[in-house]
Amino acid sequence: MNCSMATACRWSIGVFGLAAAVWLTAVAAADPKPTAAEAEASAAAWLDRLGGRGLVLEATLAEPGFVVRQGDSAIGRITKFELDQEGYRLSFAFRGEHTAATPAATLRAAFWQAVIDRVPTPGLDLPGWETRPLTPVSSFEQGVELVNLADGRATFRVKTEFFALSGRDPTVLVPADAPAPPGSFFQLRRKFPLDLTISAPASFPE
Repeated sequence: MNCSMATACRWSIGVFGLAAAVWLTAVAAADPKPTAAEAEASAAAWLDRLGGRGLVLEATLAEPGFVVRQGDSAIGRITKFELDQEGYRLSFAFRGEHTAATPAATLRAAFWQAVIDRVPTPGLDLPGWETRPLTPVSSFEQGVELVNLADGRATFRVKTEFFALSGRDPTVLVPADAPAPPGSFFQLRRKFPLDLTISAPASFPE
């Protein structure tokens, strides 16, 4: 190999090495996914920052908002306000069949139970993880208020308590009834309050 060829080879190798380093840096920057231990530590710090007030959420949503459905249940016919939008997945159920013309006071008297399946966790930045505050029971009735039902919108306020904050790696598929693999899940068992006020359009069946 003559000098010019060797120089060219060294130059090519140098350029390749620089390109590889830039690529690896870009990949690391694009995927700053924390480990389960790091995610749990960040979640603990987030809970510390919430303080005694806990998780306070106020949301005014556009359509689709609450989808109102009527159906059968263990207590007979019910009317359920269901919402799955912008990080919220929750429902409010009332005894009996109700329409958009039902007064708010009548609905309040007929309230049965609420389900808080998912709410946002603003300020908790965990790329590659799905986080979910957990209520101690799947449904509850205390601490729920129908604030208003007017002009096609429903407003609810919920004051309750979570018993834990969980996180999972959604890229890891776990068969039903199988345990999550180590490193793909965490559950931080710490109680913290929820104070949620949510307003959204309510679409009743025609």
